[in-house]
Amino acid sequence: MKTNMKAAWLLLLAIVVCLPLTATNLLAADMASLVNTAGMQRMLTQRITKDYLFLGNQIRAGKASRQMKGSMALLVSNHDVLKKSVTDSKVVVLLAEVDPLLEKMVKITKAPYVKFSGATMLELSEAMLELYQAIVVELEGKQAEKTVAAVNVAGRQRMLSQRIAMFYAANEAGFKSDATVNQMKLSVDEFESAHKSLEANSLNSEDINRELQGVENVWKTVRKYFTGSVEESYPVTIFVTTDDIMKRMNKITLLYVKAYWASKPKQ
Repeated sequence: MKTNMKAAWLLLLAIVVCLPLTATNLLAADMASLVNTAGMQRMLTQRITKDYLFLGNQIRAGKASRQMKGSMALLVSNHDVLKKSVTDSKVVVLLAEVDPLLEKMVKITKAPYVKFSGATMLELSEAMLELYQAIVVELEGKQAEKTVAAVNVAGRQRMLSQRIAMFYAANEAGFKSDATVNQMKLSVDEFESAHKSLEANSLNSEDINRELQGVENVWKTVRKYFTGSVEESYPVTIFVTTDDIMKRMNKITLLYVKAYWASKPKQ
């Protein structure tokens, strides 16, 4: 049994390193993995909208289009996994509320870019983020273990990296407002606060600490563009670095899921 678990983890980690946004239905057998899956949904809603806006502004358009399509497929796949895996009545209701929003987002991303749809995508991403956040909170509440909480926090960092980039892209694409500027600054504050809490987490392994330091190093290079410290616009840099941070945080999240497995009594 122990050998099989180790082999399964190594396979999963190999997939994550190569394709950081791979579907997590292989993990959906325990609560930490369900929290991870629902948490990934938060990030995907922001990533898809970010890519849609970068695509509309013709910034890394080819990659943005590919990422958007891949993320959209994963969002749908993970949503199906959650619907099949969760029996909690509150979560079932929340997932049902996501259904029509998800259908609308799929329809928009399959059609050619229209600026008006950019505003709609921002609204959809906000509504879906709220619903998936409520789902994560509900699932996390089923487990009092610190490891599950760490999965949630690290998973939320994936989302915040994409949310910050999404608002940056919205501003570049002509949707700049006091609301988008304030939301971007709030997301920066939340990201930095959560990063400090993860750095101090007693569950951290050497691998987790090394990845967190990598996130810190990348974050330092782009933070100034989100805080008004500089007026220059470097959208390509933002596109690349926030994706890098997201992938690192995805790896960290899976390492916390591994820690959850390791904490379980051996059968």
